Amino acid sequence: MATVEYRGATRLYPGTDRPAVDALDLEIRDGEFMVLVGPSGSGKSTALRMLAGLEAVDGGAIHIGQTEVTHAQPKDRDIAMVFQNYALYPHMTVRQNIGFHLKIAKVAKGEIARKVDEAAKLLDLEPYLDRKPAKLSGGQRQRVAMGRAIVREPQVFCMDEPLSNLDAKLRVQTRTQIASLQRRLGVTTIYVTHDQVEAMTMGDRVAILKDGILQQCGSPREVFDRPRNLFVAGFMGSPAMNLLPLHAEDWAVSFADTRIELSPAQRAAATSREITLGVRPEGFQIVGANDGERAVVEVVEELGSDSYLYTTTGGDTAHPIVVRSGARDVPARGTTVGLKVQRSDVHLFDTATGARLPD
Repeated sequence: MATVEYRGATRLYPGTDRPAVDALDLEIRDGEFMVLVGPSGSGKSTALRMLAGLEAVDGGAIHIGQTEVTHAQPKDRDIAMVFQNYALYPHMTVRQNIGFHLKIAKVAKGEIARKVDEAAKLLDLEPYLDRKPAKLSGGQRQRVAMGRAIVREPQVFCMDEPLSNLDAKLRVQTRTQIASLQRRLGVTTIYVTHDQVEAMTMGDRVAILKDGILQQCGSPREVFDRPRNLFVAGFMGSPAMNLLPLHAEDWAVSFADTRIELSPAQRAAATSREITLGVRPEGFQIVGANDGERAVVEVVEELGSDSYLYTTTGGDTAHPIVVRSGARDVPARGTTVGLKVQRSDVHLFDTATGARLPD
C-alpha cells in the first residue's frame, strides 16, 4: 500500500488550448478510497490515466509512495486497473482470466491457484470459476475484473467508471460490495465516476473536478454541507441544491419570509450586492399557501419514503424550486403551497465569482 500524490500535474492534449487536467494538486492517503467526480469532460478519467501511465504528464509530477512515477512505464507503477468495459478475455474461463497476469509474470502454478481461489471466495465467484465471460451477468463480469486486480496485490487500485454498464439495481448492490471489499483489503483506491450519488456513498473523500480544475476535496459530508462554490453546490446532491440569484438591499437578502443580513466578513468577501442563495430541497418547510413564499406544484416525484415537489414561485421573478416532502399528505400537482426556510439551512454565494461567502 502507498500514498498517491499529484503535484501540479497537467495534461494538455495536442491541438487543444486548454489543459484536460490543469495543475492538479491532490494527495490520496495510504489505504484511502478517493473518488474523482465531475461531469463529462471534467478531466477525471484523464487524471486517473495519468496515474496509471496511460496518458502523458505534460507538467508537474506524480508520486506513488516515495517514488516519482511521472514518466515511468505502466508496468513499473504497481497499479491494477479496473475498466468500464471489464476487458475480459472471452475465450478464457473465469479462473484463467483472474490468474492471467500472474501466469504472464511466471508465478508458480500452485501460487496462482491459491491466489485465484482466495479472490474467488472473497468475491463469491467460486461457482463460476470454470465458466467463460459470455455465461456471466454484468455484475459477475465486473467481479471477475476485480478479482484479476486483487490477485496482483498492487499498491494502488484505479477504477474507471466500473459500474456504468450495469442496471440501476445492480449498480447499488455492486457499489456496496466494492466499497466493503476495499475497506477489507485496505488498498489505496482512486475511483472515477460521473455519478455524484456513487461518490457520496462510496468515498472516504471526494474530489470534484470541472474543466480540468479541482474545485473541492473533502469528505462526502463536508462537500455536501459546505460546498466551496456554486458549481459544487449545484453538482453534489440529488436533487441538486436550489440556487436563487437575489439582490442584497442594505446588505440583506430576503426569501420565503426569512431576512438574512450579511455579516461584516460576508460583505468584505462579496464583490457586489448580487448574491446567490442556496437551499437544499430538504431545507424548505411546506406551509399553507398564505404563509411564506407562494409556489405552484408543477410535478410530483414519488419515491416511496420521500416525495419531491418541483415548484415555481410567483411574483415578479419566477424561480423553479425543488422541495422534499414526506411520504404522506403530498400536495397534488397544480396546488399552491407556501415555503419557509430556516437561516441555518441557507448557503450564500457571490454570484459573480461563484465563491461561497464565509459563514
